[in-house]
Amino acid sequence: MKKTFLQKGLSFIIAFCFICNLHSLKAQTVTHQQYLISYLEIMAQKGYVDFNDLLKPIDRKQVFTLLQSLKNNPQLNNVEKQELAFFLNGFKLEDSSFMPNNKVAPSFNHFFKKPKDEQYLFLYKDKDFGLILDPMLQVTEQVVNGNSISAQALGIQLMGYAGNRIGFQMSYQDINERGRYDAVRMDNDLPGLVRKQTTDPRLLNYSQMNATISYRFNKGNIIAGQDQNIYGYGKSGNIVLSDKAPAYPFFALNYQPTKWFKFNYMHAWLQSGVIDSAASYGTGNSVYGGMREKFIPKFYAMHSVEFTVMPGLKINVGESIVYSDKLELAYLMPITFFKAFDNQKFNDNILSGSNGQLFMGFSSRNQVPRTHLYGQLFIDEIRIGTLFNTGKSRNQIGFQTGVSIADFLLPNLTAAAEYSRINPFVYRNFIPAQNYTNSNYALGDWMGNNADRIWLSAKYRPKPSWVLTGYMMLMSKGGAGTVEQQYFAQPQPNFGFDPQYKRSKLGLEASYFLWNNVQFRMAVANTYQKPHNGAMKTLPEASLGVYWNKF
Repeated sequence: MKKTFLQKGLSFIIAFCFICNLHSLKAQTVTHQQYLISYLEIMAQKGYVDFNDLLKPIDRKQVFTLLQSLKNNPQLNNVEKQELAFFLNGFKLEDSSFMPNNKVAPSFNHFFKKPKDEQYLFLYKDKDFGLILDPMLQVTEQVVNGNSISAQALGIQLMGYAGNRIGFQMSYQDINERGRYDAVRMDNDLPGLVRKQTTDPRLLNYSQMNATISYRFNKGNIIAGQDQNIYGYGKSGNIVLSDKAPAYPFFALNYQPTKWFKFNYMHAWLQSGVIDSAASYGTGNSVYGGMREKFIPKFYAMHSVEFTVMPGLKINVGESIVYSDKLELAYLMPITFFKAFDNQKFNDNILSGSNGQLFMGFSSRNQVPRTHLYGQLFIDEIRIGTLFNTGKSRNQIGFQTGVSIADFLLPNLTAAAEYSRINPFVYRNFIPAQNYTNSNYALGDWMGNNADRIWLSAKYRPKPSWVLTGYMMLMSKGGAGTVEQQYFAQPQPNFGFDPQYKRSKLGLEASYFLWNNVQFRMAVANTYQKPHNGAMKTLPEASLGVYWNKF
């Protein structure tokens, strides 16, 4: 019997694991905690640790190792020392001193047993197995331009290890919003959603589910599951991969054979949002229209390499491809040159090929003292031969550059500035099922194409567990244009053509973290939007909420 493409791809991955020298390393789970990640970013730009956060979420084992390395650092100030102790208290599963390897008796802790010390509702650990169980909770009240929005979310999450090589985690929450809610979320940085049908038109109901299982081998790991993967260092958005689109199923391979070289690969199953009329069929009755609707299958593959050129300086280069209709074995192979394969298989025929992209970037930490400099370039389409020919060029690219300075003017104050620009027609393809989207939300930056944004922020930590943030955003947005303009217009429409609006936003936020993933947050902001033809609109907003977030 001939093997299917999927069977061959899985066989390759299994073989790869056995070829590698397997090693008894800690299994992998990941952390989404922004307060913790922000702390390590500051430690890295002050030169205290070497933190690799190009891909997020971050491996918890990596995070714990970095936190441990800071314990004897005499350069930490009092706030940083207390924050470090606070974070380490949440890593009892990874901390071997919490229960030595030779201890036979299991450790069983829960919140009601040690309410002052235990960060999790339930924790179990023995020499072969570890598990953390927590609720997920959100209760917020928001007022936008005089209209109230009430949001409640309830769910459950778990995380743990099975032996030395297998890690797992799962989170699920059901969310309800009432009031003048935003059910579209196409023109802001709110995460995208898949709305559930309800009998109450005043209710917005949707859910969020993430689940991963991982296997660690010597100098690498394999992960399978469903999550939102972020690629880049952006603070106000990311142009390659962001958390705008809802979570999607994927499997990934990460391999770091040396300190100066790392390889990353991912393959994902996306929602095209395009009905396949030929594959749809009648159900034999009239219920809900009597048709079984099927979507055109859609897939995404990306791989990248990251080089540490010198201490503090990293460079990354990669490519991605969005393809449809059926799985391709070549894209399930981590080392395939995607664009070359696509050109060869489909005879360089744009009508039958796929949608490929290239990207590259850099990160410089503490080469300028206490400073992080970073940048990312995303190339959707470009003609090298006519790069500077305004009549024939097709520079459909996006780029982002930013700077962050720790201890700016006073200790524990971090100032940041970032500029992002997405040229016209980026993320779009003439084949709708091959747009750079998932469930019709951009995989990249939330503002979409033909737009740019300036982001300025100041983040101050006056004492442990407290974070005060002020920010300003300036953004301009142009029209989407037509597909015909994208492919045939010469010269291409200039950046900013068909201007839609200019937007500015000023905001203040105050957060208090009871535990690593339990947060009280208060925020106020004013948004000013000036349409190209129309009067200025002002949207004041204020919110207050409590969040029991993902691990």
